[in-house]
Amino acid sequence: MRKIEIETWARRKHFEFFKAFDAPHFNVTANVDVTNLYTYAKASNQSFFKLFLYGAVRTANAIPELRYRIRGEEVVEHEVVHPSFTVMLDEDVFNFCAATFNEDLPTFLQEVTMRMEQAADEVVVGDDEPDDLLYITSVPWVTFTSIMHPTHQQQHDSVPRIAWGKFERQGERLVMPLSVQAHHALVDGVHIGKYYEMLQAWLDEEFAQEVTDVTEEDEFDRAVRLHEEGQLEQAKQLFLSLLRKDEKNPRLHAYCAWCYDSLGEEHQAVPHYERAIRLGLTGGELVESYLGLGSTYRALGRYAEAEQLFEEAIEQFPNHGALKVFQAMTHCNVGRHEEATGALLELLASPKPDESIARYRRAIAFYARNLNETYD
Repeated sequence: MRKIEIETWARRKHFEFFKAFDAPHFNVTANVDVTNLYTYAKASNQSFFKLFLYGAVRTANAIPELRYRIRGEEVVEHEVVHPSFTVMLDEDVFNFCAATFNEDLPTFLQEVTMRMEQAADEVVVGDDEPDDLLYITSVPWVTFTSIMHPTHQQQHDSVPRIAWGKFERQGERLVMPLSVQAHHALVDGVHIGKYYEMLQAWLDEEFAQEVTDVTEEDEFDRAVRLHEEGQLEQAKQLFLSLLRKDEKNPRLHAYCAWCYDSLGEEHQAVPHYERAIRLGLTGGELVESYLGLGSTYRALGRYAEAEQLFEEAIEQFPNHGALKVFQAMTHCNVGRHEEATGALLELLASPKPDESIARYRRAIAFYARNLNETYD
């Protein structure tokens, strides 16, 4: 950190002028093209939020003015600034989460993942924070055109605010609203302009991919979007159409299975689940396919296959609570009640809530009321 010599500072008069304002912050909102990043995140099964967070913070660190902070009558420049961002918890409550920025992308992603897991333990709001931060939030439910952030005017709050919203399709591209709010005593429009230019260059160049068939990639994205929007029959037909061109694609089989399953067509889902796993699905999609197939086996009364599958899945993902819950249901179905009860009590006694169980809460609640029902 270094102290800015205000007396010889080129923007001294601007600093003194805007610092005296009652509301010295200004906000710019514009779209950024996230097509390449979205495609990369989907193809590599990575978090779009975490990847974009890295780009947003990396770009801010490249612009000195976004690292300036007002301290009383002084201005300091931090060598590095770090993200403090919001994390959604249960019951529509959010928590603040701070992470240390690292230029190395895998290291940063690992840090963010760890901090987000810690943020789920206890809500912390209102604690004093250092000023070497960027306040960051995402509003993925709204394609906003402007946004206003709360500030502490009397404290010369000079921490920039960055927010992004829900992306939307414009032709063959995906664009997303991005807002940058800064203290005008430190930052001008030219600096915000540089921020957008540098971030867009990173989005365009870092994730540029050689796509041999853009139409097929677009069709896959459209099918995923239909699935996410609950238009399951349309999504299923589109995935089946893509599958006819690429029958050994494990992700296409997985999405077909999820569509069939959600439509109550369990028998048709099974072979797609089985092929998705056999063809080498990985990561979170593999876990979801294990859960889907095991639950479907159980719902069809194929208990021995369900038990064997859950045992295989838990061997690969030993800390995944939802797999253990569905395995316990299967144990109950075959009369292994003591084993099922023990596993569930261990999960209940865990001091840390299991995020995977929360994600499947609705399905677990349904099967709790219909534990021994089977579906033809």
